[in-house]
Amino acid sequence: MKTENHFTNNQDNFSPGGSSLEKDFRKLINDKRFHDFAIKCSDGKPVYGCKAILATRSDVFDKYIFNKSAESKNNCSFKDINSSAMKVILEFLYTSKVESLTFNNAIEVYYASIHFKLIELQDHIIEFTKSLVNGDVDIGRKLLSECVEKFTLKVDNKISHILVDWVAKNKLERDINDSLSLKGLRYLLEKTFNTKIPFATPEFNIWEYSLTKAIRKVMKKETLVKEILNKNSFSICNPQQIEELNLCLTPLISYIDLNRMNAKEIKQQVAPFNIYSDKKISDVYYSKALNEELEFIRGAPIFKWKNNGMNKLFNVPNNGFTVTAFIQESVLGDLIFKGKGVYEWNILIEKLNNKVYIGICDINVSLNKNDQGYHGWVLGSDGYVYHEKKWKWYDAKFKEGDKVTIHLNMKNGTCAFSVNNIRKPTVSEWNISSQVSPIVSLGYGSKLRIE
Repeated sequence: MKTENHFTNNQDNFSPGGSSLEKDFRKLINDKRFHDFAIKCSDGKPVYGCKAILATRSDVFDKYIFNKSAESKNNCSFKDINSSAMKVILEFLYTSKVESLTFNNAIEVYYASIHFKLIELQDHIIEFTKSLVNGDVDIGRKLLSECVEKFTLKVDNKISHILVDWVAKNKLERDINDSLSLKGLRYLLEKTFNTKIPFATPEFNIWEYSLTKAIRKVMKKETLVKEILNKNSFSICNPQQIEELNLCLTPLISYIDLNRMNAKEIKQQVAPFNIYSDKKISDVYYSKALNEELEFIRGAPIFKWKNNGMNKLFNVPNNGFTVTAFIQESVLGDLIFKGKGVYEWNILIEKLNNKVYIGICDINVSLNKNDQGYHGWVLGSDGYVYHEKKWKWYDAKFKEGDKVTIHLNMKNGTCAFSVNNIRKPTVSEWNISSQVSPIVSLGYGSKLRIE
């Protein structure tokens, strides 16, 4: 049968057979002597394989090859699987392993693995994807965009869940031109709209991010993007551009909740763009007048430890969720709690050396003053609660391996703590400020992680 020139026979370079079944079968993948079946892929490129192996290892291929009603038993075609993904499928079928999986083909291969019902390969791709996103935040956004594009907005599988969870817990920044597509953003917002999964971006910042991404797509030039944002208006846009901007933003606004923003944000930076109807904005104002506003952030709030790269007294790895101290030092989270919501978050004690304090801090407090070893309203690992120079016994000691939960009620200005899911009473003496951030104070060698 006719084969493509790019399949070469490198038998002279092969190691002796018999030492490894995997290696021997890997040799067969590109050995054209055994190519008796052609697979035409969606990109028009053919991939070749051995009928005996393909039919034995895959029920899908078995049906193609031995189906009596098939026009040909020597070839088949796939309109939605490209040659790159098909080569990985063949590699797995031949060897039960894959060495050619990359972030560029992971979604395509996952799609193909579902078609061929290769559960073990799917599990491998899931673990591979987890390792990819843990090393680079933007890879997760790129993969989510590709996933939605490949599977459509109705996708609901393991890899889509992992990617949504990962993108959700990394803050979306309007000033960063990242790889998340508008379609991927819509999927993210829809899947997290009424859930309690960890989420890092306040609702108003979601609006800013969505607006900026739409303007970048339509206007192209960054100078025009900045001008529109500075004016808080589409006044410099022509009618066609305004129509395109509306087309970009309209699918998103159903999943951006105005009731999680304050009235000033809506009046000054949302309403002027005329994306939401006047009635919708009026209804939100009415809800706020009735004291029905929601938390400023959807889901369960999650944050990263602040690290400007200059402070050598503590270490915050790239993912931002863990912190290790080199001396007694206070570290803030990058999220400001405000409004009237009720919030919870967990801190895991991975290593504990000397005393550790966990809690919240007024956003205006200077961390340069550290004569007490802590800042804000905190629970100490010794079981006491502390604020300024006052403390009292709280009966909530924690140790290495424990989980501390902070229960913050911004409506009442109160706070309580749990250790390993055992909740203690609200600290009645405290009156929490209107804007606070998470804080930990930890000594040399201690290591904490946000869950």
